[in-house]
Amino acid sequence: MAIFLRNCISLLVIGSSLISGGWSQSKSTPKRNPTPVLVMKARATGTISLSLGNAPAGVPLKGGNSSQRSLDLGIASYQNGSSSLNVGVQKLPASFVVSTKFAMTVQDSTGQVGSATIFAGLAAPDVFIFRVDGFQMGTAPRLIQGQVKPGVTVQHLLEIEVPTSLTEKNSQLQNSILFQVIAN
Repeated sequence: MAIFLRNCISLLVIGSSLISGGWSQSKSTPKRNPTPVLVMKARATGTISLSLGNAPAGVPLKGGNSSQRSLDLGIASYQNGSSSLNVGVQKLPASFVVSTKFAMTVQDSTGQVGSATIFAGLAAPDVFIFRVDGFQMGTAPRLIQGQVKPGVTVQHLLEIEVPTSLTEKNSQLQNSILFQVIAN
C-alpha cells in the first residue's frame, strides 16, 4: 500500500519587540472580531525581525519576501521515500517522517538588541505531527531557540510525521508554521 504525501508548507514570521512594558491595552480600545486562521500576514513591531533562508542541505525556500516563504517537499511515500533533493524520509512502524533543513536569521535594524528568543507554532491543528529542531509544534507558540544573536544565521530541522493510515486522497498538507521573535 503506497501512501503519498505532497508537502508544501508555508513559513510565516511574526516579529515582536517586548523590550519595554510588554503587552498592554487601554480601556478605550474597541473590541475586534478575530481574523480567520488561514488569513495570514507578516507583521513587525519594534526593531527586530526574522528572516527565513535556504540551508545548504535543505530544500530551497520559495517566495521573495524573506518573512513569508514556503517549502515544497515534493511527493514522499512510505514505500518509495522521496525523489526530491535534500528531503529525508524515515520509516517508523505506523508512520513516516519527512524532513529538511532551513535557515533563520534574527535582524536588528538599530543594533541595540543583544539577543532574541524565537517561538514557533502551527496556524491550525493538523493530523500531521510537525517538529522544528525536535520540538513538537501545536497551535500555541513554543520556544524554539533562546538567546539568538542578531545577524547570526542558524540552521533548523523541520520534520513532518505522516501517519500511514492516511490515503493519497487525504494526505495533502496545507498548514503554516508561524515564527515569533522577541527581543531579550
